[in-house]
Amino acid sequence: MIPQLFSAQRIVFFSIFCLLPVLLLGCGSEGRRLMQEGASPEYAQGFDDGCASGKKSAGDMFSQFHKNVQAYRQTDDYRQGWDDGHDECKSEWLSNYRQQKLGIERQRAYDEHKWLKDRRNHDMVHDALPDLTPQQIRDLNKLGK
Repeated sequence: MIPQLFSAQRIVFFSIFCLLPVLLLGCGSEGRRLMQEGASPEYAQGFDDGCASGKKSAGDMFSQFHKNVQAYRQTDDYRQGWDDGHDECKSEWLSNYRQQKLGIERQRAYDEHKWLKDRRNHDMVHDALPDLTPQQIRDLNKLGK
């Protein structure tokens, strides 16, 4: 018996699990918040550009690399903002990716453990009562639940 890989519950779980970081990291401009806290517009723009670039370099397929090369060379605030945004968002994206990967690995281990346990129980019943049909074995298993 092959473990069921794509149950509706599992698909919903993985959809939520994989989309959550996108929603959390998502849409708002961090630069706007930084300007409200007193950062210069150049720093804020650099931070937003660097953040998108950091996510892209970490492997986010929805982000795009962006760097205003002229501003990076000529404006200290833009350069500092870009570097800060790149480093922060790259490490944050990688951390979320590792958490997702860990969650998937835990789910796989749980599924494999459950499948092996069910298989072991099936084999024990089959060894004890070899003349039973698979349907009779399923019926016996339902009695214990």
